[in-house]
Amino acid sequence: TPEKQIPGAAVCLENANVYNAFSTAAANFIEIMNISIILILISLNCCTAQVATCKDDADNNPPNVVSSSIMKSEGNPAWAPSAQNVDHNRDHSIVRTMANFIANNINIKVLAYSDDPPNLPPRNEKSKAKVDSTVTDAAAWFVHTVPNFLAHLGGYSWPPAETTKGHIFLCVSFIEAHLNSVAKAIRYQEPYIYANNLPPALLNQHNELSNLATGVEIRITPFLEHAKFATKSAHAAANIQAFGKHSKSFADMYARVLRKRFAASIRIWAPSDARSKSICNGQYQLRKIASPMQFDGVQVSRENDNAKWALVEGKNTVCFTTNDYKAAEKQIPGAAVCLENAHVYNAFTAAASNVEACNK
Repeated sequence: TPEKQIPGAAVCLENANVYNAFSTAAANFIEIMNISIILILISLNCCTAQVATCKDDADNNPPNVVSSSIMKSEGNPAWAPSAQNVDHNRDHSIVRTMANFIANNINIKVLAYSDDPPNLPPRNEKSKAKVDSTVTDAAAWFVHTVPNFLAHLGGYSWPPAETTKGHIFLCVSFIEAHLNSVAKAIRYQEPYIYANNLPPALLNQHNELSNLATGVEIRITPFLEHAKFATKSAHAAANIQAFGKHSKSFADMYARVLRKRFAASIRIWAPSDARSKSICNGQYQLRKIASPMQFDGVQVSRENDNAKWALVEGKNTVCFTTNDYKAAEKQIPGAAVCLENAHVYNAFTAAASNVEACNK
């Protein structure tokens, strides 16, 4: 019940390959005690000429480790093991992407927000968003699910308590012209900003970014925001849709926001309660993916996974979300970042073929 009063958000990605990878992950019902951490970075722009952009593992030939996997949206996306475990401070995509955030680069302007920021107690129990943004002419939006992680100018430090849990990372590169659209969607998540060095000159050019940085409150109904933009890429840009859900919206991220906005059936991977069941009546269904599932060769249970996502059927879209599927979540702010990419969609679909019965 309390979750209905908590704002939320969902980020949806349309990509058939990612969708299929998630679809096949729900075939096993074996009980597991612990899982290795599953870390995912979808890097939509791998150009290293820009400092504010998503980066891969430098095309290393990585060892066959299960601690981390990476997928890039260019070419023919597929899961591949990362070059290093994520608790190392070098040679993997998270460190490479965030190098100028955790170190001091005067040319990089940043804004970071989290409900559980590094080196601070939890600050905003209503919001579940954890994001770091870097801004130049090319901007990067780095979304993740790890609490107490990525201190600004604090060096790279992985929280050991998170090693037994699954997490997801999404990095999106876009041009400065989309800053207002992204910032407005973020504002609806009621974020706690723990790092901000955006200069007045930049804020004066982008009103919504200024509103985000200065904490201007949302006061106008319907307390839902939907932004659309394309990623910055030298090869093939990807379509992104970002949703922000304010606590005053009293909206469920999955049934009301994603299912209705996309006018499509969805499959979801998120913690749920007894009151929040699969929806099988009507034109568009909402089905909960069965737990445990097999994700890229690793068995994952819902209880040990911090990642939350949804597949939008028929749209080649995967949404990375912050909300649980619970009645109380309607009052919790949140976000969804949705990526349209057939290959990424198919990759996720492979993990999500088994769904729970309609009465569960």
